[in-house]
Amino acid sequence: MNKYLRVVALVLLFCFTSACQDQAAMADTDRAEIVKAVNAAADNLASAISRLDAEEVTNLFSKSDGTKYISDGAFIPRDVLGETFRDFYGALQEMNFIFEKKEVRVLNLDVAVLTGWAHYTAVTKEGQNIDERAIFTSVYKRANGTWSIFQSHKSLIK
Repeated sequence: MNKYLRVVALVLLFCFTSACQDQAAMADTDRAEIVKAVNAAADNLASAISRLDAEEVTNLFSKSDGTKYISDGAFIPRDVLGETFRDFYGALQEMNFIFEKKEVRVLNLDVAVLTGWAHYTAVTKEGQNIDERAIFTSVYKRANGTWSIFQSHKSLIK
């Protein structure tokens, strides 16, 4: 009887270990897919900013309550994001925005945090050149299969 219990215990231990490894592999797969999706969302944001597309930038933010953009200490709620971006981009002739480095931390299957080091250059309609670097920390939230920014914070690097 003792022999059978050991065999059963070993089989159960093997099955439990295999199941845990499958869950870990699944989590790694999910994590990799989330990182890829959030990086793609950040690339879409950079592209829309470079095109000075205020509507598209606004649409990349979540439509849920509490969504906001914090730019150099100023809180901009979701309901005035479009107007804020239109005013800012409307004063520019051109802009080139790139993330020089991005890092994504997955919090759960529906929330991830992107930290991005950005460099952007722009020319105002008056001909003034802008050359700035900033760190963006953005909380991305997935709703209905789509990743969007729930909170974003920009801090200039001086």
